[in-house]
Amino acid sequence: MGSSSQLHIQISAQDRPGILAETLAFIVQTGWNVVDIKQFVFNGLLNLSILLDGCDETQVLPLREKLSAYAEQMEFKANVYPWKTATRPDAPYAHRSVVTLLCDSIPSSGFQEITRIFAELDINILRIEQLDSGDVHALEFVIGTRKAHSSEEVLDALVKFKEHYGVDIAVQEETYFRRNKRLIVLDADMTFLQCEVIDELGKLAGVGDKIAAITSQAMNGDMDFKSALLKRVQLLKGLPVEKLQELSNSLPLTPGAESLVNILKHLGYKIALVSGGFQFFIDKISSDYGLDYGVANQLQIENGRVSGELEGQIIDAEAKEKTLVTLAEKEGFSLRQVVAVGDGANDIKMLARAGLGIAFNAKPVVQRQARASINQSNLKLILYFLGINGEELQELDEVVRGGKNQSWPED
Repeated sequence: MGSSSQLHIQISAQDRPGILAETLAFIVQTGWNVVDIKQFVFNGLLNLSILLDGCDETQVLPLREKLSAYAEQMEFKANVYPWKTATRPDAPYAHRSVVTLLCDSIPSSGFQEITRIFAELDINILRIEQLDSGDVHALEFVIGTRKAHSSEEVLDALVKFKEHYGVDIAVQEETYFRRNKRLIVLDADMTFLQCEVIDELGKLAGVGDKIAAITSQAMNGDMDFKSALLKRVQLLKGLPVEKLQELSNSLPLTPGAESLVNILKHLGYKIALVSGGFQFFIDKISSDYGLDYGVANQLQIENGRVSGELEGQIIDAEAKEKTLVTLAEKEGFSLRQVVAVGDGANDIKMLARAGLGIAFNAKPVVQRQARASINQSNLKLILYFLGINGEELQELDEVVRGGKNQSWPED
């Protein structure tokens, strides 16, 4: 077959049932063999591509003439593109990634800018899919490169675009693991929860400003987490355990947190909170929402009051990373099947170790190092990064809510 040609037949038409079957019936009569078929429908317009081989070049012109007459009869447009198999490039864009964008909307200039960035990096756009176009616009670009660009390289190239257009971006390798995540590990404070629990405890203990200042330094990476934690715990000395119980009943969840948990549980995920906060609160959250794991620091309680000390291992950046790895191993999952979500400097190692690490409303030091980021206060947006589209989300919402639909702003 070294001298044979392959033909790419491209057909466009108003979509209706039977076009592919009718076209294949025509092709069978010509004697050509079908090698591959691709089709999609956009806004009611069918785009159909069929790759053929099996005949020599002398039969290309007669096929083109017959196909033109057939297309006119069937009221669609058809083109034929021949080339020699010997000259066909061998998978020139073999390395594939997926870039997911989340935003309120993207203007035409935004589309022009991102396509220019890809072109300058010799990145070919293989497919664009709109996952949702409601309150949230979610777009997925499947891209191919001649060389194996790392996710970080592509993300670095998109930093200015992200900042200028106010979009959230995730860059992931396009492998079978992308839509087969099985474990999600979330930070608690300012991620699953809309507060820093230790700051709230500081307010109850009358040392709120002092503790909040130390928290800010630690989360921004300006102070060692372990030292910052021990200093803050010492400031809580004498706080009655009743105050902890009172606070545990009023912790504010981040919007979308409960929906995210319910949907991921329905999909068979294991869900863990791994927190630099306190086990007292993580145990209650885990129990209330049916989480599989909860790991945090253990406050020492003596005579019904906080002693100002901790018991056991301190859950710092290294411990969070180790916990993520241990949970994945325990469940039998690859690290590429793990999602990690966090906002502070002590989450960086955990995010880097996961197959998908998401900086959620994170400090700048975290966003600079994460392959994905969300800067909107809705944890449910994570589902788009898992390849779930708007229709699927609506269906999942209805399933987990027993058929009662509820809009995202009311989450």
